[in-house]
Amino acid sequence: MHARLARIGDELDEARRTEQVLVDQVHHLDELTADADLRRLTSETPLADQAWREARTDSDRHTASLEETRRRIADLLEERDALLDRLLELSTATGRG
Repeated sequence: MHARLARIGDELDEARRTEQVLVDQVHHLDELTADADLRRLTSETPLADQAWREARTDSDRHTASLEETRRRIADLLEERDALLDRLLELSTATGRG
């Protein structure tokens, strides 16, 4: 159980690093999408429309990855809490609490 807690800690650290990278990327891609949308609206050309669609697709893909990473973090925290509760129960049951 202790080894699993350590693995969860490592996975949480990695997931949180990934989350931060994705937050930064989504912010940047949202800015690019807004710029592309402005160019699309002002130029009204097929090329500007295509650039906006590509920017929107990239932003949506990264946003979905960010949401998935956040779900993974929540799952890991839930698993960690359950293991800690179980350890506390075992400790209390054996008189070590």
